[in-house]
Amino acid sequence: MPIRDAVSRWTITRCDPLVVHAYREAADDELRSTSADFPEWFALWASGVLADLIETLDPEDPWRNTTVNGAGTVVLPDGSAFGTWHNATDLLPLPPEGDPALDVGLAAVAQPLSPESALLWHAAQVGREEALKQLRTIEVGGAYPVAAPAIERAMFRRRVFMGQEDAYIPQVCTDWSLRADRITAGEPWDEAGAARLRAGSRVEPGSWRLLA
Repeated sequence: MPIRDAVSRWTITRCDPLVVHAYREAADDELRSTSADFPEWFALWASGVLADLIETLDPEDPWRNTTVNGAGTVVLPDGSAFGTWHNATDLLPLPPEGDPALDVGLAAVAQPLSPESALLWHAAQVGREEALKQLRTIEVGGAYPVAAPAIERAMFRRRVFMGQEDAYIPQVCTDWSLRADRITAGEPWDEAGAARLRAGSRVEPGSWRLLA
């Protein structure tokens, strides 16, 4: 299906840094258009991918334990705002030039998450249904720029622990494109199988404490 092809091409661009710029740009545009043309399908896919990626992080990872403060800002357990490159320096060194955009380890998170993307992250941390509910409130055509950066941030965090060749990232993106088809059509999907895959793909508990 072309709609699932859009996810495949977008996922490739997030897994292979050597994909040419024209391919990457076209993949972004294609998935952005998909989110506008098939908003419910996109919301199902994005919420599933994001929630599963977050759930497989170490339970002690601060990124998996955000809260929303009285000002409505998503924060980490230490009270710092979630969504900046500084969050990643709990496990990665500070950029030697002072600019994360010039650092190979931090460039992917150099741009801060928008407040909307941070809130989506927090909703997905609660669960897929909460993330789906939040995406459904976004005006048609506006879900992609909220969901994509949050998903990319979750990919980044997993790779800090699992390495750049993390096989779960393309797997979860592909699986949720099929599940979104089934859910949209009112058909059952293998929830138990998805749970088993998550369980077998988790970052080892205690990894954050070991590396921090």
